[in-house]
Amino acid sequence: MVATKNGVKPFVLQRRRARLEFAQPEYEGMFIEARLDVDMRTFFELQALAGDDASTGNMKAAFEMFGSQILEGWNIQDEDGSTLPPDADGFLSLPPNLGTAILGAWSEAVTSAGEALASE
Repeated sequence: MVATKNGVKPFVLQRRRARLEFAQPEYEGMFIEARLDVDMRTFFELQALAGDDASTGNMKAAFEMFGSQILEGWNIQDEDGSTLPPDADGFLSLPPNLGTAILGAWSEAVTSAGEALASE
């Protein structure tokens, strides 16, 4: 039972998930399932690691963090037809252009979701 104070129920956060799909022809059919609502600490840390002035070490840490804390599933296979695990190791095995495209799409979804909800 939910505890109440003066008859008012507490607000319960609903952590959303996203299914990222890509319009670029080279990524046609690919989808990424990820946590959309992460805590502010995770969001800011990831943004700092992957920012415009990110070093190679920071980018690696950002990709590892995304793979281990945010990525939940995908339909990506390697050239030999084996499914890549949707985790930090799998994410680090992607080509750099794909990894950055995924991270960018997620970042855009996170920052635009609140605006879309606010305008409804």
